[in-house]
Amino acid sequence: MSTSGLLFVFGEAGPLLPDADFHYWYNNEHVPLRMAIPEFLHTTRWIATDGKVPSYLATYDLASLGVLDIPPYSTFASTRSARETDVISRVQLLDRRTYHVLEPVFPPAPDYNPHAPGPCLITMQIDVEPGLEDELNRWYTEEHIPLLSKVPGWRQSRRFVLKEAGPAKGTDAATVTKQPPKYLALHEWASEASFDTAEFRRATSTPWRMKMFHSAMTWSGRRFEVMKTWSQE
Repeated sequence: MSTSGLLFVFGEAGPLLPDADFHYWYNNEHVPLRMAIPEFLHTTRWIATDGKVPSYLATYDLASLGVLDIPPYSTFASTRSARETDVISRVQLLDRRTYHVLEPVFPPAPDYNPHAPGPCLITMQIDVEPGLEDELNRWYTEEHIPLLSKVPGWRQSRRFVLKEAGPAKGTDAATVTKQPPKYLALHEWASEASFDTAEFRRATSTPWRMKMFHSAMTWSGRRFEVMKTWSQE
């Protein structure tokens, strides 16, 4: 399994923290501290377009998941600024997960620019019975991603497997009681217009896809659009 990975955090500012304060802290303190670490390759903030909550998502592409276990990252919780301490005390939810990159890695569109992801994102979280995991992975590799790559506006599809979840932070942290689904897919698109094409309908309605959908214990999708991206120089 690849040592590279993903830090994935759902966020909701909530009634006690104005969105403006949440975004200022995220953009001017939280992310810059992490992007000062070379192993943080890209960070992207996303906002939901599906009307669901949490309203925000942050994805951090990591050269190595091990960077989360050593300083300076491992010291961030004990060296918080006064502003960050205040934000954490008022924010409604920060729901954190880490993932291993799941291989094989399918190549992105030829003109894909990792410094400008999206601008549209579909996240898919899936759990299946252990006996169906090999078939789920084969479906993604042999059929689903190859079909998605033929859809106009497709930019990139990546898959991940859960390493660990939590601990959640915020006034609603105690409501996060379930383990997230084991498998995560991130699909980037140039526009949501792609979802109205014949190619997309074909990719999401094959007999094999419908078998996996009806067999899944969890099949949860979300839609987002990019807010801001940071990348290493």
